[in-house]
Amino acid sequence: MDKKSWSIKDSASKLSFETAGGGNWDEWDRYISIEGKKAFHIGNICGTCEFFFERLDGANQGISPKVVSTALQEGISKLDDEFLSKVSLILPNGEYEVSLIEANPKLVDLGKEEDYFSNEQIQVWGEDEFWGLPHYPKIQYYRSLTKELTHKSKLFEFVVPTFPVHWLNEGTVDKYKSLISDGSRPAALCLSVLDIKEPADYEAHTDHPQHWCLTHYVVDGHHKIFSASLLNKPITLLSFLAKKECIADEKDIQELFRSF
Repeated sequence: MDKKSWSIKDSASKLSFETAGGGNWDEWDRYISIEGKKAFHIGNICGTCEFFFERLDGANQGISPKVVSTALQEGISKLDDEFLSKVSLILPNGEYEVSLIEANPKLVDLGKEEDYFSNEQIQVWGEDEFWGLPHYPKIQYYRSLTKELTHKSKLFEFVVPTFPVHWLNEGTVDKYKSLISDGSRPAALCLSVLDIKEPADYEAHTDHPQHWCLTHYVVDGHHKIFSASLLNKPITLLSFLAKKECIADEKDIQELFRSF
């Protein structure tokens, strides 16, 4: 896997990470915002609470400028510093682990067998004590890699679009289906976060109670990812993993990349 550490310091990006307090905590909930409007609730800082994400009202637009979109459409096979510098202009300041990941996106029907929140999460944490229902993320998302890491831990990979598939342009989808069918490998740009979650108390027989949840929030590439999912074909993700926004430490992050 092509991977490198990358720092962004002087970006004027529309995207930002934000936090909000809760209970006795000054920082509890975590968000990705677009132009100052909360676009995704990406969980909390609690390592024993359930993993979740939820689309909010601010998630309603793509971000990538034409120069970046064109290069991603053509596909990328290596991490070129000049191109990464252009991409950096549209991402928040921070420390990143940048990588090229091959993903096999499968669009999830919420509430069905493939929905993480209705199945694997409930198997470990159970249903919400108040509502008695699984978490509802308010957006259809994609799943990619699911992999056992140890007898105790399991990796779950999610690809989360900014807007729903019925907003996509049919002609653009057909264009990418044709390109991918002909062997092209266009790339999608994602802002990524790793959360490692494990309940404080669970039964000894619980299957894989520690969940490594790698989530890619799509910045550019909605039509490409949907087209790849329709064709059951892989697609390249240019992932900027925001290290300081993860519920994981540096050792965990490096272990994550060794698992691919």
